[in-house]
Amino acid sequence: MSLMSLRSRAALAAGLLVASALVFTGPARAAVYRLPAHGALIGRDRVIHSKAADTLLAIARKYSVGYWEIQAANPHVDMWLPGEGTRVVIPGRYIIPPVAHEGIVVNLAAHRLFYFPRRAGHDRPVVITYPVSPGEKGWDTPTGETRIVRKVPHPVWIPTPSILRAHAKAGDPIPHVWPAGPNNPMGEWALQTTMSGGEIYIHGTNNPMAIGMAVTHGCVRLYPEDIAALFPVVPVGTKVTIVNDPILATLQDGRLYLSIHPPLHSQDKPAKPNFAVISRVIHQALGGAAVAVDWARVRRMAARANGIPQLIGVQAAPLDAPQRAAAERRTGT
Repeated sequence: MSLMSLRSRAALAAGLLVASALVFTGPARAAVYRLPAHGALIGRDRVIHSKAADTLLAIARKYSVGYWEIQAANPHVDMWLPGEGTRVVIPGRYIIPPVAHEGIVVNLAAHRLFYFPRRAGHDRPVVITYPVSPGEKGWDTPTGETRIVRKVPHPVWIPTPSILRAHAKAGDPIPHVWPAGPNNPMGEWALQTTMSGGEIYIHGTNNPMAIGMAVTHGCVRLYPEDIAALFPVVPVGTKVTIVNDPILATLQDGRLYLSIHPPLHSQDKPAKPNFAVISRVIHQALGGAAVAVDWARVRRMAARANGIPQLIGVQAAPLDAPQRAAAERRTGT
């Protein structure tokens, strides 16, 4: 189950709750996209200009973006007082992890959930995506495959013995039973999986402004309005795949895109680039296609690790018959 971290995060939690009450003025906008026929890049970025009363956190929630995403896209904008007329980038492009486009897919490193509804007839497949909060360090959300086994409206939270001990040790005791209602850390809707003996849920929260931080005790947490939209359309038995893929690449329409996120428990700070891993991910995405990769751009992306997909190469156009003949004459083949 999940809750904000222990006493070390209490002040932050209180501030975020107050901010949520004061500045949030509209519902999150779920991002629904048609799946590309080839490739895995979806969405688009946008730019807005903030109003005097805005915070980046309120803007993030309005556009269904998480804490880390909005911060990484706007590193020089004040989180609490961006100011009137400030240019704010709303990140909205995502590379779907290289797993089956089925059921629910969660990428912990990207703090993103992707839901692939069952197709109706000949409808083109779509994907719906939401920001999430995964487990914090020491309470890691498990990776692997599972399924939704139960849908729980208005859940009652019963903390595990380990969670109770951790809070007691930190001088922050919590109730053994947390009744349903507006103060419940699970929110109003919960989807139970088989992971960790059924203790891992996809659920809402009573602290929406922390969405996008790795702060849970292993569960996957969504904005209240996002889980309210997801809950009724996800059937029991839905497959859930959880991965931790900070580096993603895709070749789409002859263009090679790359995104690099910080490691999951790095406090959202870029790590020392592992170019062997980056190269392997790129080459897997290429699938043998001939693309000249802009490695200088890749190095800059690895240094920033802001998660935003960037174009790093264009596929070479295939040679027609006369061009192939000319090339063969030049090379003597």
